[in-house]
Amino acid sequence: MKTVTLKELYGKDHLHELLEYSENQSFTNGFEFRLMKNELIDGKLMKYRDEKVTVSFQEWTLQQPFLLRVNHPLPMIKVQFEIEGNSNFESVSKKAILIPGNHYQFINIPKTNGFIAYTSSRKVLDIYIEEEYLFELLKTQGYSEKQLREHFLLKNYTFYRDATVINEHQKKLIEEMLNHPYQSEFARQFIRTKALELIITVFAGASNQLNSVKWTQKDIEIILSIKSYLDEHFHEELHLKTLTRKFGINEYKLKNAFKDLFDDTVFSYIRKQKLKRAKYLLLNSELEIKEIAFLTGFKYSHHFSKVYYEYYQIKPQEFRTQHLSN
Repeated sequence: MKTVTLKELYGKDHLHELLEYSENQSFTNGFEFRLMKNELIDGKLMKYRDEKVTVSFQEWTLQQPFLLRVNHPLPMIKVQFEIEGNSNFESVSKKAILIPGNHYQFINIPKTNGFIAYTSSRKVLDIYIEEEYLFELLKTQGYSEKQLREHFLLKNYTFYRDATVINEHQKKLIEEMLNHPYQSEFARQFIRTKALELIITVFAGASNQLNSVKWTQKDIEIILSIKSYLDEHFHEELHLKTLTRKFGINEYKLKNAFKDLFDDTVFSYIRKQKLKRAKYLLLNSELEIKEIAFLTGFKYSHHFSKVYYEYYQIKPQEFRTQHLSN
């Protein structure tokens, strides 16, 4: 399956550039309208943007399956309505977001870095919203600031465990937004209103999820401090008991709150930090493999090589040789 970048597919380096208004584009009913045609897709892009909300609707006929490489450094908060087709995202850290046709998902990603597999023609509506504005909107629906901030911190990738079926009310709102008869500023206000209505439908009835957060703000702050500590001391010999004493938290909270926050165990996270540092040293130093193993906290080079291969599917020396030859 061919892999392409955002630049190759859309002519833009980053998502925020794609969603900005472009000069010399035509407008239809408040939407900026753009035709798209290349060896991979044949379709259209409609977008609306203001200071708080961005709406993007895409309709493709797929010419051939492909992988889209995405590396977006800015936080992304959006509701994605996968009307037809499907979207299968996997981050470089192996987190996955699967949205089948006729399903939606609320997505909150601090930094998007991974691949999206497209295997069929599709229609998709994305509604992007600024975090503070989203919180203000949801507080009008009865959610507290504390509920929202704790839940969003714990559920930073997807709000729901699995994508949710688009209901009839949402379908009606989408149809009204995309096919309204209005023009000019009235059209823009209409689109914005429908976008906000759709966002509210996503969170309607979700207060049980927001209330299910089992960690206090203090617990969360401690876990974040521990993560920062691990980022600096991953190469040292670390034990759970040492961390619990140092940060004043019990082992149950350390293990379970860390897993909830970062979808990873403490020691799996430490191992990933070691391997990321090792990868950097392989590319940017002339240190021997055994020296890199030692500096990243591995006692034996053969164990380092084994763990590196299991994670990256290539041996350290082969990785270094391959990239130095490019």
